[in-house]
Amino acid sequence: MFAPFGVFIATMLLAIYLERWQWQGRGSWDLAAGQVDMGAVLYAMAAVLVERGVRIMFWALDERRKWRARMRAEAIAEGLAEGRAEGRAEGRAETQRQYHDWLAKVAEKRGIPLDALLPPDQDSR
Repeated sequence: MFAPFGVFIATMLLAIYLERWQWQGRGSWDLAAGQVDMGAVLYAMAAVLVERGVRIMFWALDERRKWRARMRAEAIAEGLAEGRAEGRAEGRAETQRQYHDWLAKVAEKRGIPLDALLPPDQDSR
């Protein structure tokens, strides 16, 4: 769709360049007519560079999006794993504190020394 316009612009720029950046009227049109093939080649080269450049740019943006999504997923997984491990440790510690407090109440009600009710590997608090 843009090729005719691109070839025209490339040909005109080439003709103006060959005329030392001065348009000479009818003679410049004749020179431009003789340079259409070269204008088409120059336009095609420029179009390929632009097209590939745009594709590479979008490919790079897509790769960046994928990399960020991967990094985000890894960070979330690490955070969840750390949170779960920390939560388990805190949960166990809280359960042990509650067990110890309950056992201390039972021991006090019944008049039993707390050390007698605790497992041998736990020290009394």
